[in-house]
Amino acid sequence: MIGTKGRFLFTAETTPNVSTDLGASVARVEELIGLADAVNVTDSPNCKVRLSSLLVASEIRKTGLDVILQLTGRDRNSIALESELLGALSVNVDKILCLSGDQPPAGGPVAVNECNSSGLIKLCKEIGSGKLSDGSIVKETKLIYPGAADDIYAHLGRPDAKEALRSKVLGGATFVQTQYCFDHDTVKAYAETLQQCRDFDDCTFLVGIGPLASAKQADWMRKNLWGVNIPDELIERLDKSTDPSAEGLLICEELIGKMMEMPAISGVHLMGPNCEKKSAEIISRFVTRA
Repeated sequence: MIGTKGRFLFTAETTPNVSTDLGASVARVEELIGLADAVNVTDSPNCKVRLSSLLVASEIRKTGLDVILQLTGRDRNSIALESELLGALSVNVDKILCLSGDQPPAGGPVAVNECNSSGLIKLCKEIGSGKLSDGSIVKETKLIYPGAADDIYAHLGRPDAKEALRSKVLGGATFVQTQYCFDHDTVKAYAETLQQCRDFDDCTFLVGIGPLASAKQADWMRKNLWGVNIPDELIERLDKSTDPSAEGLLICEELIGKMMEMPAISGVHLMGPNCEKKSAEIISRFVTRA
């Protein structure tokens, strides 16, 4: 999936259940098998405990669906992180979205934060080259493809945003998945920024988007989630619709169609709470099941 040129890519997202039923968490992605290019398995998002993301990713991989394991530096020190990466490679999970992670509130769980997203990318590169951070040799080493997150809207108002992204790509990030963006003009400006820098040429860029269920949900998202900006006209469109859920799917489809015409955009990353089935529905409008 990573490094694929000339074909628009579709990745989706799933969050494991708070349950010991491994099969139930794997079943959440059933409709994405043979359809999505890969599925992200989140790593205890919002500082909430979930079934082990690596365990779920391993089982999903057995179905033939490619997996992007999300890994945060919030909860583990470098020893635990490197152990997790070795475990991922041992079950053929070789794509890692490297994140600093949502930080716990005051009085909540204690965060480790030994490695931020850039530190995780570095660990991935070291293990992929056959050694641990302490110099220990990794037997049966395998290639690993680290990825980074990006906030498209940051590029509109922060002069250092491009350089921060460039630093991650030069540090080894092979793909980038962005936060939500529902604004065509903003994505177009982002694509133009990417085209202006040759250092981004070999990196895969996937724009975050998802099926909006209602005007209320969309308004909550833009007020409460980092990096999310949903234009007023889309909120109004959802509010006036007699079937907001269907309208949300249509909005998503329209925006994806426009992004497919942008040379620097490699694909989209579909996300949202419990949106595996809706993501499969959206993808099926553009591709045929394998």
